[in-house]
Amino acid sequence: MHNSDKLKVGSTQINNGFAGQYYLPYSIGILQAYVLHNSKKKERYNFISTIYKRELLNDCVKKLKDCQIILLSTYVWNENISLAIAKEIKKIDPDKFIIFGGPSVPDNIDNRTEKFLRKNFFIDVCIHQEGERTVLQLLDNYPNNNFESIPNISYLDENKKFINNNNIPRLKSFENTPSPYLFGIFDNLIKENPQEIWLASWETNRGCPFSCTYCDWGSAINSKVARMELDRVLKELDWFSKNKIEFIFCCDANFGMLPRDYEIAIKAVENKKKYRYPKVLSVQNTKNARERAYKVQKLLAENNLSKGVTLAMQSVDSHTLKEIKRDNISIADYQALQRRFTRDGISTYTEFILGLPGDTYESFAKGVSDVIQAGQHNRIQFNNLSILPNAEMAKSEYVKKHKIFTKETSIVSIHGSLDERPADGIYEKQKLVISTNTMPTQDWIKTRTYASISEFFYFNKVLQIPLLFEHKFNKKSFKILFESLMNLRNNKKYKVIRSVIESLYEHANSITRGEPEFIFKKGWLDIFWPPGEFEYINILRNNMFDEFFEEAKHYLLSNSTDQDHNEMINECLILNKKMMRLPFETKDVTLNFKFNILECYNSMLQNLNFHLKKQQNKNLIIKSDFTFNNWDDWMREVMWYGHRSGKYTCKVTNSQMKSNYKSYNDKGSNVIGNSYIV
Repeated sequence: MHNSDKLKVGSTQINNGFAGQYYLPYSIGILQAYVLHNSKKKERYNFISTIYKRELLNDCVKKLKDCQIILLSTYVWNENISLAIAKEIKKIDPDKFIIFGGPSVPDNIDNRTEKFLRKNFFIDVCIHQEGERTVLQLLDNYPNNNFESIPNISYLDENKKFINNNNIPRLKSFENTPSPYLFGIFDNLIKENPQEIWLASWETNRGCPFSCTYCDWGSAINSKVARMELDRVLKELDWFSKNKIEFIFCCDANFGMLPRDYEIAIKAVENKKKYRYPKVLSVQNTKNARERAYKVQKLLAENNLSKGVTLAMQSVDSHTLKEIKRDNISIADYQALQRRFTRDGISTYTEFILGLPGDTYESFAKGVSDVIQAGQHNRIQFNNLSILPNAEMAKSEYVKKHKIFTKETSIVSIHGSLDERPADGIYEKQKLVISTNTMPTQDWIKTRTYASISEFFYFNKVLQIPLLFEHKFNKKSFKILFESLMNLRNNKKYKVIRSVIESLYEHANSITRGEPEFIFKKGWLDIFWPPGEFEYINILRNNMFDEFFEEAKHYLLSNSTDQDHNEMINECLILNKKMMRLPFETKDVTLNFKFNILECYNSMLQNLNFHLKKQQNKNLIIKSDFTFNNWDDWMREVMWYGHRSGKYTCKVTNSQMKSNYKSYNDKGSNVIGNSYIV
């Protein structure tokens, strides 16, 4: 059969780009592989290359106009452009067969699927949950569109009656579900686009046993975990390495949960050593602090396959956790796990979600404070809560119970590019939660400001050392320290600090009016910055760094008359300021102190006992190892790429230990944050 006689099948799975890199369209790929492996009519299909990145609407339509069938894989970051493509295609030719699938297809709760289909009348069929078996039947039955016996679908029949067929149980075996990578699905796509640097999505298992209400990963598909065959998984790793895939995102909900996961991690390490690829294997850590999860993360981090271990808490408030049906590790277990990673020199970051039902400003602020006190000094990543289509949280009774109010905002990714603001004016939107019955909008703004203040002052390391010493020596909680800084918004004595806090507050306020979550400024790599990073860059580029630290000194010393305390805090400020890794600095700096500030700081980061001593200390701050002669390189390497691993600060050691510096470079050991352990 010639290509001209074949049934032409087009597809879209449009993903965001990251620094000019794009994901291979895995979801569409696995559907194609399944059809070509299982169909009795496989010879009649001509699958054209999938549209994998954002292009102008007209360009997408041109690529698909000759296809009889079009598959569209949709999620929140591509739903509107996918709908626009389908609508335009159907307008040109009403006989096109349009199939919609993916997490943005709403389940028929509160009649949402019917409403979706009646609003988007150009869609012929919606697929719910897994699509492999359903797509096979839809394609093999074409053009006889009798859908009565096909599972997992919704549609409007010829009389415009809404039909929702039953879903079948999820796949338990993947013996007949071949890997799209090993099956050769992406070979032509890679050849056709030699300019691209590809990223890969990867499943070693499927399913999630948890049921968090904010998530459509667990709550929408709550099920036992089904595993891909280990031999297939290991061969896929070889494929990634041989095709020079730098970054792999593992889609498993709880990597490290299964005994074989450590074996898989070992294989990734071996491949990196043999082929130099992959360079990063990003995994979603199992929800509980198990020994295996620790071993997996330690192995990946020690071999530079991890950019930071995720310790996903989302909340530590027991009432909130109950409302969102989430089981967390205890603070005690968290602290033990954090201490182990810190001891091993492995960067971690903790995830919090802002605006969860049941959470209040007080419980959120205290939770942040408690997690820092438990040992998280590298980063808490604050994610604003948005409502996903098939999460339990989207149900009308849940919304009503918690009085959830949302604001539609444009979707932009942290450090995302201007590609997300397309010239055709088709923007992707999300429903961002800005109010609940326990966190009214004004409290949400206050909570968002508090989060940004902790990001700017503490996790960007700008004043981390003096704040940590204030916490340890004056027994002040981080909540009190951050709230005291937040109150400087109304204090005219602190011009620079006040302007930072006012900007953070106004940004939080703007989100409730529908503005983006992140901040764009032309010329700053043309990407979107989180507010705390944006303000730090702004201070430096406007030559306000020295004035900022003078104000910080006045503020931190204004409430104490104890001379030793003030000398200690002053030395903390000096060390902190000089440790910051700034552009245009190339020479190492030697500082003489009266206190053993560095030794105590390193002990605090490790949650170890420490003894402040009044004794002469000479510290060497190493700036010559990693220098930048322009703003772009500094913003990219330190602020963006160093976001999770904490590269904001230079390495510091006692000056007499400079001879050890080379061994640090060679072995990459003995690092807490970015300070040399003394």
